[in-house]
Amino acid sequence: MSYQFYKVLHLLGLMLLFFGFGGLLVTHYAKLELKKAARIMAYATHGLGLFFILLSGFGMAARLGLVAGLPAWVQAKIGIWVVLGVGISLVKRKGYIGWPVAVLLLGLGTTAAFIAINKPF
Repeated sequence: MSYQFYKVLHLLGLMLLFFGFGGLLVTHYAKLELKKAARIMAYATHGLGLFFILLSGFGMAARLGLVAGLPAWVQAKIGIWVVLGVGISLVKRKGYIGWPVAVLLLGLGTTAAFIAINKPF
């Protein structure tokens, strides 16, 4: 598949990941109880988004010829995505504090974007 396909899949994964975060974070902050189907949807979009991000990220790395040795910037992005993957448990447990959690998650996503665009190391 083409590099452009992987890039679009990567962005779709990003949207799904933060869609799942947003659904849970807003409801926990508002102290609302989600029905089981809505909770499953939030967790599923988060997980599917993370899967698409990792799958397409490795696909783009392969297209760029980076498979033999991943540069430090790719390793840093993988680390950020792993932290964002575990971040759903932070939202579940501490989502009631709201903005600090949202800023942390958005900061991690922004850092990943900055690393991908600028490749600082």
